[in-house]
Amino acid sequence: MTNLPFERKSKVNTNSDNYLDANGNYVYTRMVHRPNGQWEREVIDVVPLTAENMECIIVLEENDHDVDLAERYDAENADYGFHAHKDADEGDPFDRLAVQIFDDDPEHPDMEKVLAFIETLTPAQKDLLYAHLGERKFLEDIRREEEATTGKKITKQAMHNRWNKIIAKACKYFGVEKPKQLHKRGG
Repeated sequence: MTNLPFERKSKVNTNSDNYLDANGNYVYTRMVHRPNGQWEREVIDVVPLTAENMECIIVLEENDHDVDLAERYDAENADYGFHAHKDADEGDPFDRLAVQIFDDDPEHPDMEKVLAFIETLTPAQKDLLYAHLGERKFLEDIRREEEATTGKKITKQAMHNRWNKIIAKACKYFGVEKPKQLHKRGG
């Protein structure tokens, strides 16, 4: 990889419509439908890194980085489609959460499995699970509230890691493979 004359913030993403390549050139692409029926990415223009256009390329690269971060945060804070149960003020909050998971079907055959799994979580994991899924709070909002309450600095990555630990524990408990996170660009 060539040493760039500026600090790169984004990763090389050749699956994007436009990106900064490893040599500092800014590449524009489009998807084309080939005669064999396949869609493939085709390079339509390459703007070489020169002293004259370096500032423009830096701005484009910083914009790519900002878009990557925004998409990552959106993915972390995705709305999983849970909704408040009509009797939200009554009963065990985890019973209500399990009912929400099964679209308000308290007789769902997997209800007991979900409730049993929740019991395997630590109290802190239960709190995070309920705040995120039951109260429908974004991970970032939970992080900020916890920082304000405890006075301790909590990084976004630490909060994300806590959530991923719960997901990994659930996958292991239910004997399924942990899904891969996809970070896609709009367009």
